[in-house]
Amino acid sequence: MTLHPGQRIAFSGHFLAPRADLVVRAQRAGLRVEAAVTDRTDVLIANDAGSGEAAVRAALAHGTPIVDEYTFDALLAVTA
Repeated sequence: MTLHPGQRIAFSGHFLAPRADLVVRAQRAGLRVEAAVTDRTDVLIANDAGSGEAAVRAALAHGTPIVDEYTFDALLAVTA
């Protein structure tokens, strides 16, 4: 999986880094941060994909990939 500028992402749950920092980093990489998961969301970042939170349920229903914070960091490091 790779991330590309213009892709839509959303965050759900708790993170080690402040969420605001994650959002800024995503935006600097050209990603579009959404407040909620929709059928247009490309990736959900959630450390607990089994949490049952609404965003996680929506991602699963839409077939949206879910990655954790560490994977997101790694993907950002190689974002084109």
